Amino acid sequence: MIEAYLLKLIVVFIIIVVSLVVIYYSVGKYSFVKPGRSGFIKIIEIKYISKNKGFVLIDVRNSKILLSFDETGFKKLKEWSNEESSDI
Repeated sequence: MIEAYLLKLIVVFIIIVVSLVVIYYSVGKYSFVKPGRSGFIKIIEIKYISKNKGFVLIDVRNSKILLSFDETGFKKLKEWSNEESSDI
């Protein structure tokens, strides 16, 4: 009797684990938003100069962009093409 309950418990546990694995991989594979997978935008470096102020250097396709940020938002400071940015 106990063996039958134990066997049912193991089968249900396996079904739950397999279902969770299938859901995890299907959500990742068929999700509409795939952050960071396209590779078009890369954050190269972030430097904070105070609590909510700093600089961000990002690489977008064929150019690098230096941004500053603070409580009011982001400002574009300078942009380099990849040929120019090799000197940085």
